[in-house]
Amino acid sequence: MPQPRRFTPPHCPNPRCRFHLDSRGWRFKRAGFYDRLTRPFRVQRYRCATCRRAFSSQTFSVTYWLRRPDLLEAVFHAEVGGSGHRQIARQHGVAHSTIQRLVERLGRHCLLVHETFRKRASERLPSEPIVMDGLGAFAGSQYSPLEITGLVGARSYYSHDFVVTEQRRRGTMTEQQKRRRTLREKRFGRPDPGALRKDVLELLRATLPKARPIELRTDEKREYVTALRRLGSSDIEHSTTNSKEPRTPRNPLFAVNAHHMFLRHSGTNHKRETIAFSKRIQGVIYRHAIFQVWQNLVKPAAERDPTTTPAQRLGVTDRKWTVAELLAVRRFPTRKTMRRHVAEYYWGLKRSRFVRDERRFEAAFAI
Repeated sequence: MPQPRRFTPPHCPNPRCRFHLDSRGWRFKRAGFYDRLTRPFRVQRYRCATCRRAFSSQTFSVTYWLRRPDLLEAVFHAEVGGSGHRQIARQHGVAHSTIQRLVERLGRHCLLVHETFRKRASERLPSEPIVMDGLGAFAGSQYSPLEITGLVGARSYYSHDFVVTEQRRRGTMTEQQKRRRTLREKRFGRPDPGALRKDVLELLRATLPKARPIELRTDEKREYVTALRRLGSSDIEHSTTNSKEPRTPRNPLFAVNAHHMFLRHSGTNHKRETIAFSKRIQGVIYRHAIFQVWQNLVKPAAERDPTTTPAQRLGVTDRKWTVAELLAVRRFPTRKTMRRHVAEYYWGLKRSRFVRDERRFEAAFAI
């Protein structure tokens, strides 16, 4: 019977060590074991010969510093299966805050997983038209609407990136609703009216390759036109479609419309008239990051062809991934070059003005 392979640390986990980014010539030594109550029950410890930082094999696991590592994969499936956090907590007999922390860890992990494939996806961007549109949502209250703007491949259905923008409530309102909106804006401040244009401009700059022709499809939203004008790229062929056109497969924007349809279907926080809505903007970001990676790498691009994922269609990967494979290896943010808005999302810097004393992500090691 073949013996299981002994774990070999791939690099020093200390970001200040010179062997953190490049492990060539790195030396370490084993430094005993420690016991714990969950699998693996005995964990090997190590020590870096250069910086003297002590670590273990568990340092390179996604379940690092978790008391309930058995819940991580189950929570991932529940997140994309339309369950609310309190439903998941009741099912597993844990506190709601436990599920919330696990979702935040999964969201940060999925942001890094997506960044791993960014370069390969960017190289294949010109191979198909790119569709951009926004989904209306809210966090905390319907007086705090959000716009989730995404870039999706027209044929592959691969989700390239997204931004979440805080908006001002608009549309038909009663006099009482208008007064309440005015009181909230006096208390929390009014969202930046130009935030959507700025975020779309940041999204396009960070995602679209330079000096390569791209066909971009959007609806007729004026913020998109202004952002493209300020981008000033002659390599983008921009075409628009009226948002009132039937959202059938013949619609040029069908890829992003389908993306938003599955997002509402799979995420309970985006369903109509739900009580499971996200209470913070960061919650929307983390859940969307989980959905994006699941749709790109795990979920089939078409139900009639369950063997091919959007990532396979685009040529980013050559196989269909499983959730267990997504969670097999811990990703270190200090080993990734993250775009500005992705780094902001990862470190939880997208503040919710309507939340008093919002908890910040300040973990030193469990990241």
